[in-house]
Amino acid sequence: MCCSDLMCDKMLEKIRNIINDKGGMGKFIRYVFVGGSAVIVDFAVFEVILFILGKDNTFIVFSHTIEPEKIANTAAVIIGFIYSFILNRTWAFKSKSNAVRQIILMIILLAFNTFVSNEAISFMGRGLNIPFTLAKPIMQVVVAVWNYFIYDKIIYRS
Repeated sequence: MCCSDLMCDKMLEKIRNIINDKGGMGKFIRYVFVGGSAVIVDFAVFEVILFILGKDNTFIVFSHTIEPEKIANTAAVIIGFIYSFILNRTWAFKSKSNAVRQIILMIILLAFNTFVSNEAISFMGRGLNIPFTLAKPIMQVVVAVWNYFIYDKIIYRS
């Protein structure tokens, strides 16, 4: 083993220790990884459903007109929520707290995030003429920022 191999081994060990640390930087790195992969899942579902529904169509549900981007975003957010809840609880935040309490809080946050992002995406796309494929990731970043603090301080707190 040469000197550079030893240095690489030590550096990899330090990285492993940071990632495996229950708090601090490790928790943040795991959150970013889970969040990044959840964004991909969320965005892919959004794009597929929006493609299937057609972005220029509207739908009547219980006497209300609903734009396809709102349907696509709602489905994408729910699927992303399930994916991210499981990984954040078990791996990113390594929470052992009451799962029922966490699920209730997450459902409240999900409803808030869905409402705000639906309205913002629709406003950006229809009001500001920003393509939905750009409006969606903008909102994903905004939601991810406030979610980290809510997860850390409220939902997955130790």
